[in-house]
Amino acid sequence: MSKQAINFSRQVFNKQKFSETVDTEFSQLVRKQDETFFDVNLATVEDFFTIYGNLFLEIPKNGEVNSHEFLINESTEYINFKAQNDTLNSLLQEIAELRQENLDIRQQNLELIEQFSTGVISTERQVVTTGASLAGISTTNVSVGGTSGGGGSNY
Repeated sequence: MSKQAINFSRQVFNKQKFSETVDTEFSQLVRKQDETFFDVNLATVEDFFTIYGNLFLEIPKNGEVNSHEFLINESTEYINFKAQNDTLNSLLQEIAELRQENLDIRQQNLELIEQFSTGVISTERQVVTTGASLAGISTTNVSVGGTSGGGGSNY
């Protein structure tokens, strides 16, 4: 057998250049929308909320434009929320005042009941009917003498 030399040659690619040149993803099998095309004039309310949901965390909280604060201010003005809020606040204030007035009246009633239940003391010697009997609870007569309100008898 004779010896014959065979020359092999191979072509080598730079790995970085290969990754930049050849698409190794299965992008041909997956359909994705062309995000470069978006006609604002054809957008719907549903489109807006879809985009808003996707960008929610990326939108700055505060700012004069393009922020959550901006959206709140614009919407508040549009639906006249401030006027509604002012009305609501005035009604809440009125409720608070009426509650305080109710508490004051209850306190006055308790004080009056306490005064009536302890009876009325006179500086003159006479028979005095207690406040409880005036209220229809019972009829108790107290005999009071002089300027002190002690002792008495029940009839």
